[in-house]
Amino acid sequence: MFLFLLAKTSFAINPKISPGFGEQISTESAQATEGAKLLSEPRETIAEPQSPRVKGKLEAALKSQKIGNLSPMNFLKYLVRLAVDRGVSPNTIVLVFLLPLIGVLVGVLQYFVGLSGFGMFIPAMLAVAFLATGITGGLLLFGIIVLIGVITREVLRPIRLHYWPKRAIVLAITALATFGVLLTSPFLGIYDLNQVSIFPILFFILLSEEFSRAQAGKNFRTAVSLTLATLILAILGAILMSWESLQKLVLLNPELSFLFVLVFNGIVGRYSGFRLLEYKRFYSLLKRY
Repeated sequence: MFLFLLAKTSFAINPKISPGFGEQISTESAQATEGAKLLSEPRETIAEPQSPRVKGKLEAALKSQKIGNLSPMNFLKYLVRLAVDRGVSPNTIVLVFLLPLIGVLVGVLQYFVGLSGFGMFIPAMLAVAFLATGITGGLLLFGIIVLIGVITREVLRPIRLHYWPKRAIVLAITALATFGVLLTSPFLGIYDLNQVSIFPILFFILLSEEFSRAQAGKNFRTAVSLTLATLILAILGAILMSWESLQKLVLLNPELSFLFVLVFNGIVGRYSGFRLLEYKRFYSLLKRY
């Protein structure tokens, strides 16, 4: 209904779509975007394979690196050069090499801090999504998607339907609401999401689905706790992946990066002490000893 009223109002103002209609929308969107700059973050990151600024810096770093003769200690450097020469964007290569470090981050926060989210894959993919949308815009979009999903599930709760048809209806309404956000965000000056690709949106919908499953299988409090932990992991992962010095390090020294992942995971995998968040839980017991 909201989208229908929006379309009706728009066409009442412009009853005929003229050749300059797109330019007018672009101008209004640009003006609205100016007011949203304080909320937005640069989206020219490694999440965009053809991002000129990031790609140029990484290519310049590769050209200035001397790797010497081929050996077991630098064979990945040769493969990186080969991939770039064959047309693979260095942005994509860096993104692939950074994903194992996100796994390290998830493991550290899980076993040393006690911060547990929806596994490892979802926080890593959400970190990439936040790189593409910006953290502010990503959280806004995710919040709207979750809110629409919760409201839709509550409305459909009294209706007797099988599980999957009901989930499909929720997905359809969520998709429509997401389209509404993409359509109205430039006009409202909240955040410019016009250039966001489908993949970050799919990741946000995936997390919304995990929230729904956790709520159905456990309880609302547990679902919120897991979702918040996943968002924290994803935000920290996005900050880590946007660090330019780290991007150059994993691109220019991939062997060292993967060796660090193996060694550090071996250390984390043998940890058997208390987690940081457990000290508060067992404080009274520990105080006795």
